[in-house]
Amino acid sequence: MKFPFFRANDDRNGGGVADPTEVPRMGGQALPAAATTDAPTDDVSTPEPQVEAGAQTRIPQVTSTQAPVGPTKIAVRDVSVFYGDKQALHDVSIDIPDKTVTAFIGPSGCGKSTFLRCINRMNDTIQGARVTGRIEMDGQDVNARSVDPVLLRAQVGMVFQKPNPFPKTIFENVAYGPRIHGLTTSKRELEDIVEASLRRAGLWDEVADRLHSAGTGLSGGQQQRLVIARAIAVNPEVILMDEPCSALDPIATAKIEELIDELRERYCIVIVTHSMAQAARVSQRTAFFHMGRLIETGDTETIFQNPREQRTLDYITGRFG
Repeated sequence: MKFPFFRANDDRNGGGVADPTEVPRMGGQALPAAATTDAPTDDVSTPEPQVEAGAQTRIPQVTSTQAPVGPTKIAVRDVSVFYGDKQALHDVSIDIPDKTVTAFIGPSGCGKSTFLRCINRMNDTIQGARVTGRIEMDGQDVNARSVDPVLLRAQVGMVFQKPNPFPKTIFENVAYGPRIHGLTTSKRELEDIVEASLRRAGLWDEVADRLHSAGTGLSGGQQQRLVIARAIAVNPEVILMDEPCSALDPIATAKIEELIDELRERYCIVIVTHSMAQAARVSQRTAFFHMGRLIETGDTETIFQNPREQRTLDYITGRFG
């Protein structure tokens, strides 16, 4: 089920649904293509990357079976973010494909998470934050006044660095979204959604006999998969993940990565990670951020094995970060 983005008018306006044509839209024209590795987005001209003789490089091995990317799901043009007088993000333009894992990499404080939060308007909750530019999802400007942020965040789910299950039972954690959004009409239908979501998150076999136990009683890795199950229970189209494995042990991390690989067949997934190896393992597209700017974006294999920008090469080989 797809949520309508347009907020229903209240009774004062006579009810109904806001007309999207009332929102300025660029005359229905398609957005220009975002810059790719063939046209670096940064203003600074840099030479082709050269590795010094004898220098030890640490380029993570990219999985050889790179799946084809899907059509563009999210089109971003000239997005900048300000926190008061401070500019945190500068003129980011990128196309994010559907049914593909796109990894955002870069040193701490470079703007990866800030940009991620723009996609589902989480920055709206930060006082003094201001976003300029345009972000379109399936042709709809997510920052339009007619877009209901609550419905947008249901359609663009978010998984945070630290697992954050509700202080409710496992069942109620997953059932919460479908219930408040009115996606079910019967108890049986709700139970089916909970089971299907837990199965997709690879958690059903581990919790099927204790659905009414507290979700906070699960292990860290299980809690993170519970949060993912909660996100997909409302049938989103995009899943954003902000360092979802940074607080997990290697075994739990491997399970989450396997889950991400399975989920990309159904969803557009964007993941922020500080792990170069993880980005190489799970993503098909990679974008490198540095000092609030998008430096380079392209196929993961190309970014890790033959980047165009010297800064990209320096980062993935550990020269800075």
